[in-house]
Amino acid sequence: MRETTEGRVSDARQTVSRLVAVMLAAVVAATATMGAAGRPERPLVAVDMGSLGGNLSEASAVNSAGLVVGRSSLAGDGAVRHAFAWSEAEGMSDLGTLGGSQSWATLVADNGLIAGYSYLPGDSVYHAFVWTRSRGILDLGTLGGWGSSPAAISALGAVVGSSYLADNQIYHAFQWTERGGMADLGTLGGRFSTAYAVNDRGVVAGASSIAEGDVPHAFVWTRDTGMIDLGTLGGPGSWAHAVSDDGIVIGNSLTSTGENHAFVWSRHTGMIDIGLHGLSSWAEKLGGNHTAIGQGYTPAGVRHGIVWTRRTGLVDLGTLGGDSSYARAVNELGLVVGGSWTTANAAWRGFVWTSSSGMTALDNPGGGQSEAVANNNSVVVGYSCTVDNLACHATLWKPSRHAGR
Repeated sequence: MRETTEGRVSDARQTVSRLVAVMLAAVVAATATMGAAGRPERPLVAVDMGSLGGNLSEASAVNSAGLVVGRSSLAGDGAVRHAFAWSEAEGMSDLGTLGGSQSWATLVADNGLIAGYSYLPGDSVYHAFVWTRSRGILDLGTLGGWGSSPAAISALGAVVGSSYLADNQIYHAFQWTERGGMADLGTLGGRFSTAYAVNDRGVVAGASSIAEGDVPHAFVWTRDTGMIDLGTLGGPGSWAHAVSDDGIVIGNSLTSTGENHAFVWSRHTGMIDIGLHGLSSWAEKLGGNHTAIGQGYTPAGVRHGIVWTRRTGLVDLGTLGGDSSYARAVNELGLVVGGSWTTANAAWRGFVWTSSSGMTALDNPGGGQSEAVANNNSVVVGYSCTVDNLACHATLWKPSRHAGR
């Protein structure tokens, strides 16, 4: 969807210019049909997942069993969009709302727990929700204020995000579990905090303001230690966006010279600058072998997706011939997916990237805009549009049954 794509591009630029953390998190699982360098052994073909009756739908996440979640417009009213779940066996199902007109499923755990957010009756406030097949949609509530939203989910179903407090101006990071409900994770001494990621051991990563200057610092939180300040690269602010199961954290930080650089942090090394002097960069997602992806700016000031490993350092993913690209997700074998402008910025197209074959456009039978937003095992999900971009559907790309297809 063009409006969705341009909104994400705008958000990405604001991350650097306004120093706001990008709220995206998802960790993807191993792929059985990828080559040693993450290269698809068979071509990926597009599957139209349809819609809930309207012209617009988009996928947000997919778990290791191939369960896809997202949102879709309804028949007769393109302005109303509901969260959906989709599987090859059952097709697309409407997950409903918390009483309002809008809902969006953004996360799905390997155990089948779905999370997202929905407006309440009147469409003036929104709450995070979880959905299960047995209980349907469940309001997670808030930390006392009018809104809450989820940012990440663990394989076991722990949900993290942020919620407003009772004054409806201050927001704090939260963690929700089936047993404990929604818990306030506190701050590093300042007023605000946000959780962006959680690993399968319950370690949460995010950003919190500190007492001095109320500026944001990256943090990790555990039940035993509480919130730990990860510091910065010498500048006033930092943000942690992802955490691996063994505790490796990635994010971005201001440097002493005012630049915005991607970082990697561990308890043994502390925060390490993995950016390049003179260029802005930030790391957002983690795949296998601590492969980090994110965004960076070229010397010409153009945004490109980036990938980092300890072996290669920071690598520019390039584009499909246009000015810019955006890396959205990476799987356990290093297959990166996202979106890029094509030659002459004619169209925004979904791509896959591997270290061996570089960036390749994904199949789009409709001929319009497309984007890949998540991948798990050998499956990639996102959206693709008709050539006039008036109809856009959630799309799944999977390996062809025939190698020569």
